[in-house]
Amino acid sequence: MLSRHSRPTATLAALMVAGLTIAGCSRGEAQDTDVSAEPFDEPVTISNCDREATFDAPPQRVISMNDHVTETLIQMGAGDRIVGMGYGEQDEVLPEVAEQFDAIPSLAEEYPTWEQIVDLEPDMVVGGMSSAFNEKEGRSRDALESEGIDTFLFSEYCGEGFPDLSMLETDFEQLGSVLAVEEGARELTERITGELEEVRATLDSAGVDGTPTFFYDGGEAEPTTIGGVGVGQLIGEYAGADNIFTEGDRPYLKTTWEILGERQPEAIVVLDYGNTPVEDKIAYLEQQPIMSTTPAIRDDRIVVVPLSDFFESSRMTTSAETIARELHPQAFGG
Repeated sequence: MLSRHSRPTATLAALMVAGLTIAGCSRGEAQDTDVSAEPFDEPVTISNCDREATFDAPPQRVISMNDHVTETLIQMGAGDRIVGMGYGEQDEVLPEVAEQFDAIPSLAEEYPTWEQIVDLEPDMVVGGMSSAFNEKEGRSRDALESEGIDTFLFSEYCGEGFPDLSMLETDFEQLGSVLAVEEGARELTERITGELEEVRATLDSAGVDGTPTFFYDGGEAEPTTIGGVGVGQLIGEYAGADNIFTEGDRPYLKTTWEILGERQPEAIVVLDYGNTPVEDKIAYLEQQPIMSTTPAIRDDRIVVVPLSDFFESSRMTTSAETIARELHPQAFGG
């Protein structure tokens, strides 16, 4: 889960939406979205994570639970309907969405509570991670839908992995349909797929072979890495970074230093997030007795990528190009 620097947050979200100024809001003031939506000519039905939902009109009051979801909805053209967001403390917001992003009220340092959500009277909540709809914290999809609040979860976390870009294409097409921003969703999808294909084509034209790569999420006693079914795996495929841990049925998995020593990675991608500085992560890898024997450490082939660039969003293209240029500079004229 992404960590954010602590800042004041809005705790009286309902009052904000009513138009009152509340001290302590970390980002923006409530947006006036109390407008009636034109109904669809025909109801729109979608299936998301095996849940079917039918919409008679586009949702007008949306809560976005994760930064990359907020950015994505803004890019599609639905940002003016986001009445509040989870996290929202992104330090490096995409420049193209920064103005709208900063105007949206941040409801909590991490996820808003059930009370914060229902007080805002949303008609849709969109999550980018399964933790957005944590049942133990009282905001499961069932609970929200029982209150008449539609939900949508990015399919990266539906439990079936992320085998190719068709999953993103389906998600964005469905969001575009229910939010009535079809053109914006289509343009965003084409941009992401086109940019990723361009990176891969550049490597292919240069005759690049994939580099055996260890993706280091964190952990010292037990290192955590990406598995073979998530967005990280897909990014590696486009970037010419062959993940050395393709087993398992989860986006992330725990391994051992002994197994890493056996697999001898030639490069390391370090995910930068949380309270541990990335410099400390790298220093630990360099002095770890087994890792220090690997070609990746000996040759100093280490790439740093923000974890925020490892989700189902346009940021995938940034991480893929960053990794590709660092591992295969010759393909880009370096």
